[in-house]
Amino acid sequence: MPAHTVEQVPTSKPVSPGNVRAGFDEEEQVSLAQSIAQNGILVPLLGHYEGDSIVVDDGHRRLDGARRAGLATVPMLIAAKAPTPAERVTLQLLVNTQRQGLKVTEHARALHELIQATGWSAAEVSLRLGRPSPGTISKLLSLLVLPREVHDLIDAGRIPMSSAYQIVTVSDATERERLIQAVLDGRLTRDRLVAETKAVRAGRPVSRANTRPRAARERVVIRLGEGRSVAVSAPALTVESVVACFIDLAEQIKHAGADGRPLAEAVKCISTKTK
Repeated sequence: MPAHTVEQVPTSKPVSPGNVRAGFDEEEQVSLAQSIAQNGILVPLLGHYEGDSIVVDDGHRRLDGARRAGLATVPMLIAAKAPTPAERVTLQLLVNTQRQGLKVTEHARALHELIQATGWSAAEVSLRLGRPSPGTISKLLSLLVLPREVHDLIDAGRIPMSSAYQIVTVSDATERERLIQAVLDGRLTRDRLVAETKAVRAGRPVSRANTRPRAARERVVIRLGEGRSVAVSAPALTVESVVACFIDLAEQIKHAGADGRPLAEAVKCISTKTK
């Protein structure tokens, strides 16, 4: 599907009959529209002519965001000929495959660099980019107080984000190091970590009674794209054990939710049975 030219296409003209994406996340589209309103379309859409109509081959979300933002036109790379159905689907899959989001701490460092260069506040960065929220930006920036090697542990999923955010509320570097090691060793539950960080900040003695080492566990975070991820923790993990875990979980959730109960109730039901 060789490219022919870039055109400014009226946002009302393109049609998008075929998209491998089943639908749009409303919150994501609102953020995208906000970003487009501030910055315009940074990457041209891909499309082709069919008679007098213009068909979108890639860029359905950007087109929707541009319409929401009130843009009159969008840049589109027009192919010299229409793709076959197989070529269209292949193109959409390839474009999605070639996208790679920033790691958590890469995102934090990029935000810091942007703020340093512009003097913008977290609120203005959020407005300019469309996302994340000012609160999330502040939390991401707080991670930069941690050493670079800890950043690698966060990006690898060995330190959960919730734990990292809790640890950085402690100003003493030695205490942060102790808490990080305790999390890595599996000696601190989420509730226990919250209690310890509160005690450290208040200058109270920290009880070590319930921080004895637990059985070593492995933990992996599987990123599925589009903001989705799954974390799995067990004494030992292999490809086969993770697959078996997912199959077992799918069956249990399907059974627990068979009566139409909300997901939270189904998860609670499963958790209660396995205690």
